[in-house]
This record gives sequence, C-alpha cells and structure tokens, in this order.
Amino acid sequence: MFKPRMAKIHLMPDVSNQNVYDVSQGKVDLRRIATTDQKIDQETVNLINWLSQEQDISPEIALKKAVVTSAYIHDVISKQGGKLLVQHRDGSVREIFLK
Repeated sequence: MFKPRMAKIHLMPDVSNQNVYDVSQGKVDLRRIATTDQKIDQETVNLINWLSQEQDISPEIALKKAVVTSAYIHDVISKQGGKLLVQHRDGSVREIFLK
C-alpha cells in the first residue's frame, strides 16, 4: 500500500515554486512575446468560465490559477524530474502524464 512521506517532502525546498515566482515577476528573460492579435478560442473560454464557477472566483483569477498551476507542474516534471501522482478514493495511486 502507498504511504506518502509527507514529512520528508515538506523538509525539501520547493524549487519549482520559486522558479514559477521568478518567471511571473519577470526575473527570467523570456524571448517569446505574445502578440495582442491572438484570440482565445470558445472551448478555452468555456473551460475558464467553468473553472471560475466551480471555484466561485472571477474568470481572470481562474485563468491565472490555471496558468500558475500548469507552470508549477511543468517545472516539477520537466525541470526538477518529479512525477505528478493522483491518489484515488480507493487509495490507489496513478501517475498523470501530460504532453
């Protein structure tokens, strides 16, 4: 049976959290700049609205939370070599693979 080692995890510094914060504050030089003529498709708008309703927050905050969460997960997996695991109600644990 899977037994999480939460105590050890909490003692480790959260490198990904700092990396995402540095990017969000402009401390990382990003060469790609989004142009203002790009539009968000309707499917994405629907998902943002759904997230905002589910969490009882504004669409702007829902979008920001989604982007920050995605950036954090990307950094943990791609940059830090971690894995994204989900524990189901039955106690089983599975890895989530994002492309």
